[in-house]
Amino acid sequence: MYIGTQDLLKQYDAYLLEHGYQIEELVNLASDALLNHFTKYNRFAILIGPGNNGADGYSLGLKLEKLGKHVIYYYSGDIGKVSQANRYYRDQCKENHLIYVDEDNINTINWNDYDCIVDGLFGFGLNSAPRGMYKIIIESIMNNYNGTIGAIDIPTGLDCNTGKAYDGALKADFTVTLTALKQGFLDPRSLEYTGKVILETLAVKDCFKEAGLFEYVGEDYAKEHLRKRVYNGYKNIYGVDGLIVGSDQYTGAPLLATKAAYYTGAGIVKTITSEKVTSLLPLYIPEAIPVLRPQIFRYDDFDGYDALLVGCGLGLEERAFRAVIDIMTASICPLVIDADALTILSRNMHLLEKQDRSVILTPHIGEFKRLCHVEDYPDLMIAAQSFASQYHCILVLKGPHTIVTDGKSSYRIASGNKAMAVGGMGDTLAGIITSLLGQGYEALEAAILGVYIHGRAGDEVAKQAYTVIPEKLIEEIPHTMALLIGEIEK
Repeated sequence: MYIGTQDLLKQYDAYLLEHGYQIEELVNLASDALLNHFTKYNRFAILIGPGNNGADGYSLGLKLEKLGKHVIYYYSGDIGKVSQANRYYRDQCKENHLIYVDEDNINTINWNDYDCIVDGLFGFGLNSAPRGMYKIIIESIMNNYNGTIGAIDIPTGLDCNTGKAYDGALKADFTVTLTALKQGFLDPRSLEYTGKVILETLAVKDCFKEAGLFEYVGEDYAKEHLRKRVYNGYKNIYGVDGLIVGSDQYTGAPLLATKAAYYTGAGIVKTITSEKVTSLLPLYIPEAIPVLRPQIFRYDDFDGYDALLVGCGLGLEERAFRAVIDIMTASICPLVIDADALTILSRNMHLLEKQDRSVILTPHIGEFKRLCHVEDYPDLMIAAQSFASQYHCILVLKGPHTIVTDGKSSYRIASGNKAMAVGGMGDTLAGIITSLLGQGYEALEAAILGVYIHGRAGDEVAKQAYTVIPEKLIEEIPHTMALLIGEIEK
């Protein structure tokens, strides 16, 4: 299953047209996908707008008529300003089945003559509240209609990117959305307007990734990619991780990152940190090996590690700046960059251009805005893809349904919840991803699995909690992983 924003979906449509499909053909395929979801009704009012969503409505109606259904098309607007496909399918309609709605006849329509109203007014391109006759038609239906409303692709008046309903938005009982989920549907508040969401893909070449859409991944991906521990395994085969984290000012972050790495299955974790943190570490997680962070790192300081993490309470002092630069210039193993290290990196972006190893960045939106001029891109998902592609890194952009992308393959992750909006969550996630890297997972795989496991463990804790504390989430990680690989049952 894939997800798109307004601009990504436009990009996908353009990709199909550039690769040999005709718009009329695509509309025909869309109505094929829609048809089965409407055949149980007999009398239809299909609301038609001027664009390709309206063309889908015409094409669907024509197929319903061939099945013996009673169909009337209601159109409002300038008849001379319609899309090519809209005109093509309108010309195939019977003249007495097409009614042009205006102020003179709107009050004569009895919507309850129909057992299903189909919303084909506007697709995902609408960026404002319905106005004029469109608003009047929707109000008339919402105030008087008692039957079923089905929306084509997205209900009129619902924002594709945010799931926000504009004033006068239509409320559907079900929505058959085409090609990909709309990003706005990820916000559960959109359900009031979409009703049940049914995803239908068109019978076209599988080109979702090539066209830039994001794959929505969850439990199935985790079950397929998460490995069982081997019978004769020992600590060294599960990775030696070096965590350059923490400071005397910020002692909690390095402890959370260290514990998360161990609970995710790391064999050995060396926490390279300040004197104060090294004294606390044995009390919090005695398995960890504390290492006092040197003033200046040498090349051989990074020998023997399978994965490194920098950030997580590192601070922004000169010593922290020096540590980040040393790590990025003197180490060669896979690297996770988080928290304060991202802020330091934002002032030294040239360091990313010189990396010949897997680098994973884990910013939240505020940190990402320091790394990237977000305003230069049409939307956040495209900004994430472009950034990862430009800097040849893997970006984990944290938030609801976290984004993971290497610029070529892009994902939204189906785990996590609002109860996890608590300090320390990012440190926990960074420790999880580093642990997976150290265990030998490919970097993109480690990022996707790490985000999913983190969110899934949080979901388990949230079943019985108003807020999810990172400490409780970490304790849930081994149980979550055992569930996913089938070693225990729910």
